[in-house]
Amino acid sequence: MQYDSIVIGAGLSGLTSALLLARSGRKVLVLEQHRQPAPVVRGFSRDGIYFDSGFHYAGGLGEDGAFRPLFRHLGLEAKLDLFPFSVDGFDTLRFAESGEDISLPVGFAQIKTELGDRFPQVRTKIEQYLDEIAESWSRFPYLDLDLDITDFAMQTVHGISLQERLQEFAEYPQLQSLLSLHCLLYGVPPEEAPMTLNAQVAGSYYHSVHGIVGGGKALIEAFLELLAETGVEIRCRAEVTALTTTDDSIDGVELAGGEVLAAKEVVATINPALLPQLLPAGVLRPAYLKRLKNLKQTTSAYIVFARSSQPFDLLHRANMFVQPTPGLLTSGTDRPVTERIFYLAAADQGKGDSNGLIGIVPASYAEVAEWANPENRHGAAYHEHKKKIGEQLLDQISKSCPELGELELLELATPLTLQDYSLAPQGAIYGVGRFLGQYNPHPMTRLSGLFLSGQAIAAPGLLGAVVASYLTCGSILGHEKLRGEIKACH
Repeated sequence: MQYDSIVIGAGLSGLTSALLLARSGRKVLVLEQHRQPAPVVRGFSRDGIYFDSGFHYAGGLGEDGAFRPLFRHLGLEAKLDLFPFSVDGFDTLRFAESGEDISLPVGFAQIKTELGDRFPQVRTKIEQYLDEIAESWSRFPYLDLDLDITDFAMQTVHGISLQERLQEFAEYPQLQSLLSLHCLLYGVPPEEAPMTLNAQVAGSYYHSVHGIVGGGKALIEAFLELLAETGVEIRCRAEVTALTTTDDSIDGVELAGGEVLAAKEVVATINPALLPQLLPAGVLRPAYLKRLKNLKQTTSAYIVFARSSQPFDLLHRANMFVQPTPGLLTSGTDRPVTERIFYLAAADQGKGDSNGLIGIVPASYAEVAEWANPENRHGAAYHEHKKKIGEQLLDQISKSCPELGELELLELATPLTLQDYSLAPQGAIYGVGRFLGQYNPHPMTRLSGLFLSGQAIAAPGLLGAVVASYLTCGSILGHEKLRGEIKACH
């Protein structure tokens, strides 16, 4: 069957891209190699508890937030119920060594007051820093509808790192901790993170913070309803093994088993480092293919899914970051897992009636590399490793946060789990990172009809995945067309 557009990957970028293309009148097919769309984002259930596995909260969705019009334009606003996080402290940072907590309230003015009162010696510098973020976080394609999109590709390549920018607070390591903690949510350390990237991610949260009733599962179900309304076809268990070309143009894809599907456009939302192995030799320049293969990936992680012996209020509409000692955030993968920073969220999607807990701890792929071959994971050694790590992490979480009660491990994801579900090399939790000095790929390629999308194109998280799709589809349909539609949604 002939399609106008084939989208590879049914994650957030794939579903968003398919929706935008279908609304333009195209016949669209989405191919997903797993048994259901968006396996990372939709979450799962264990022992009656639903756990979000790839979505926890989103920034910039307040009534005047720059992300809200995109939600409205896609049709998600009408299908999803958002709930606000705690205005007094949407994220709390706890120092394990001292037990001291510092909370971030919602809103730039409120954060200025909270941090200025806590660190009065640098109140003016804090205010200047936050003003800088307030002015720049939404200066991002499709959030700022007047931005020159051609300038965006360069904004994270050059400039200063987050570490350099926070050097003025070196005498206040607790403040440095607080202002760098969101590095954990995009997987790039402060010394390599562009200040512009941190401003976009952290700034969206500083502006407004929301969760989705029903979590990632509700988000994906809303997308699937919208896609069904536009006639998009989704095929699961459909692994793309090659991109087919005629002359210098894409003409379709080949699936495992040999089936060939024709299309004049292909949008690949896979990790860009995997693209070269799908292409015929010679269709793209060797230098470009080498650059894709060498793209730096973000760190990996262990993800704990646990049940508490009691309901807890600590994480009701709020998250907790626990850092061993104050200072700029580091992944700490060169240290034992019990000495690393970790992130905690409740598995209640804002309802406050669940005793489920999610914990994310940075990890190195090297810790599980000996079981990289799936056949090696059936033996006792891998399961013993998971059991040991799980016990260590639960013990550390319990010691740092006794308010959570007695914890029971229900599931543990490792870097191998992340690699299996996202296909990201070495289980990179956020795929290709936006590292200072790294030229991430543009949505358009030199092969006519082949386009890229996903976190590597724009930024991590729900916001980044959605913006990446607009950048990609704008390259196909015309940026002014899409931006004009979004302006009508304000």
